Amino acid sequence: MVVINKDQINQVVALRLFFVTQSLGLSLWLLRIPEVKSTIGLTLIDLSMALFMQPLGVLVGFFIAPNLIKLIGNKKSCLYFGALFISSFILIPIAQTFTFLSIILFISGMICAVVEVSMNAIAAQMEEQFKMRMMSRFHAFWSIGALISGCIVTLLSSLKISFLLQQILIIPLILLMAIVAANSLPNYNYSNEYLKQKTLNFFKPPLSLIILCITPFGALLLEGALMEWTAVLKRDYQNLTDLKVGIIFCTFTLSMTLFRFYGDQIINNFGINWTISVSITSSFFGMILFAQSNTLLFSIIGATLVGAGIANIYPLTMTLTAALPGLKEKNVSMVAFVSFCAFLMGAPLIGFLGEYFGLHVALSLIAPTSLLPLLYLLNGNKKS
Repeated sequence: MVVINKDQINQVVALRLFFVTQSLGLSLWLLRIPEVKSTIGLTLIDLSMALFMQPLGVLVGFFIAPNLIKLIGNKKSCLYFGALFISSFILIPIAQTFTFLSIILFISGMICAVVEVSMNAIAAQMEEQFKMRMMSRFHAFWSIGALISGCIVTLLSSLKISFLLQQILIIPLILLMAIVAANSLPNYNYSNEYLKQKTLNFFKPPLSLIILCITPFGALLLEGALMEWTAVLKRDYQNLTDLKVGIIFCTFTLSMTLFRFYGDQIINNFGINWTISVSITSSFFGMILFAQSNTLLFSIIGATLVGAGIANIYPLTMTLTAALPGLKEKNVSMVAFVSFCAFLMGAPLIGFLGEYFGLHVALSLIAPTSLLPLLYLLNGNKKS
């Protein structure tokens, strides 16, 4: 067993805190989306197109990320781009036009891509160094950030605090925490595999990597859907109060947090295949219930099942990806790119479908994507 010293414990704590700050920065505006929609006067299609700019920015960013990280290292990438990512969301409340909102979301998407690759690469290298599963626990702290933001926004909304004032009060505090956390991260640079691959002019992903890219797609799509459409669906279309909407959102993030927090232990005890099988069953039926229910109780049950079901798919995929032969950052970058696009593309996709079929139908239609991890199981990847 590897003994972890005090400095290494501090580095693990720093990375966990960094995950929290990035999620907080992103999540603070999610329950405020109906306000932004109303302030600018956006239709569902308009809102969908604006939200689509974020995955478009991610698409551009993931092509830039590997070379940029190679240049400055993972730690500095987290420090510089983590701070920029959080700062970008202070601009959203002052957006008065569709164009300005779209530009902000596009830029935040580009920045997000670099941060996503760097912090997951550091997490994977920690797993390798300490010889233990840690990825699910790291992503639990991402979910903790979303849970904290849900509580903050629910409280501030009930106190009639404006979105702009909320961001002015909260964003600087998150920014400070992110800078402190990033400065305490280990100074991992590009992984050792890079030294063995001096020329990377053409990247041909193996089948195993392609399957791992597809594996978390549905889970991230459902996560993005609940993060970005819960407020609009439950408040504007199913007529629940802001407090009830906040409770549903916090229930979802709490469920995801708890199952991620114990995810490494669950995987160790029951194995990868069992974890994936139970997860996809829970998320599939939970999504159907969440979408079709217009009551608080059944919305909470559905949100809980979705949160539990999707919790460990993405972090587990990241661990499996980092273990593949080849350049760690390149593999992680590719899977993170596909996954995060799914997380962010859910919003515009649901908006377009919702405009024509209704949001409850749109959310039900994406439920089967939660079954995509079956490809991993059927391919015979039985690592544990």
